[in-house]
Amino acid sequence: MAKVTKKDGDAYFKEKESFLRDLQHFHETRGTPCRHVPKIGGKEIDLYLLYCLVTSNGGWVKVRICIN
Repeated sequence: MAKVTKKDGDAYFKEKESFLRDLQHFHETRGTPCRHVPKIGGKEIDLYLLYCLVTSNGGWVKVRICIN
């Protein structure tokens, strides 16, 4: 996945871990803890990669419009 984001493997891993800690904290402070990693077709979704791809393509609004 580092190839997609054009980051070296170590940097990607560190940023992903930080992102997931921040996401967990976000949910905990709002009383909506994330208890498991989301899956599609039995495969775990890399939420950090999804975040990187959406933000690099203009954010949720632009990506949502492309899907519709």
